Formats: sequence, structure tokens, C-alpha cells
Amino acid sequence: MKALAITALVLTGISFIIPIFGVYISLFTSLLALISFRAEATLSGITIGLNLVKTAFLSPSLVVTAAAVAVESGSDEAGATTYWLFVGWHVVTLVLGIILAATKKK
Repeated sequence: MKALAITALVLTGISFIIPIFGVYISLFTSLLALISFRAEATLSGITIGLNLVKTAFLSPSLVVTAAAVAVESGSDEAGATTYWLFVGWHVVTLVLGIILAATKKK
């Protein structure tokens, strides 16, 4: 599981420099980190935390996509839904990971 957590962390680092598909790579690496959270809580938590910060604050392609959806549909709610779908994915995986780490038998 340590190799999976390290792979997720490395792919997260790579997703910072990929313009459009980096957001989708972040979704995938959060899922990988969730799988390895029980065994490697520290590395997996760092991975999901980096993905959360990247998606929420450092992803201009997500903001442009949300704005395009809002303009196309004519309502601001559609753009906000797109943004919160991506950010919410990372929040949910982080909460599930914390629950997995807390229920780990010692």
C-alpha cells in the first residue's frame, strides 16, 4: 500500500503542471489515496489535501469550465454545481479516509 500512496502523491505532483486534464488526474489520485489510506494515512492525507487545495484554489481550467457551463445554461447555479462537484469529491474522500484511519485495528 505504501507504493500506491507514493504513486498517488507523484501523480498529484504531475497533475499540477497539466493544464486541463490535471483536474481529472486529481480525482483519480484521490481515489488511489483513499484505497491506501488505512495503511498509509500520512501520505494519503497529504495527497488528498494537495488535490483539494489545487482543485479549490489553483485550477483556472475548472473555473473557466464552471463559467462556461453557467453562461451556456443561463444560471449561476450550474457553474457552482460543477465547481462543488470537483471540490466535494476531494472533501468526501478525505472524510472517508479519516474514518478508515480511525477504524484501523491496531
